[in-house]
Amino acid sequence: MSVTSDFGYRIHPITGKYAFHSGTDFRAHNDTVFAVINGRATIGFDPLLGLNIRLVQNDLEITYGHLSQPLLTSDSVACGDAIGITGATGRVTGEHLHLSIKYHNQNIDPLKFLYAIILKSKKP
Repeated sequence: MSVTSDFGYRIHPITGKYAFHSGTDFRAHNDTVFAVINGRATIGFDPLLGLNIRLVQNDLEITYGHLSQPLLTSDSVACGDAIGITGATGRVTGEHLHLSIKYHNQNIDPLKFLYAIILKSKKP
């Protein structure tokens, strides 16, 4: 998947206003979405994020937005579990995956978080 919109301030593609984007958007087309942490999952819907799944592990919260369908079989999720299918629900210009991460209720850059997980997994 390639990044279509980075974390941070940007011109919103629908409103045209300069605003903070709390996550990273990835190009997608009917792709399976996998959990990047173990956690407790909830399915939600709101007008902006559309169908979304939130994973919580202690002070860490990861949100996967704009999904077309959930694949959860329980509220307990393991890292690597398939949890949903990408879509275009909510306020979007097209299909993509919105990934946002909060630690201690503060937004953090999802790419930095994912890179840290990758680097940690490669250590001997």
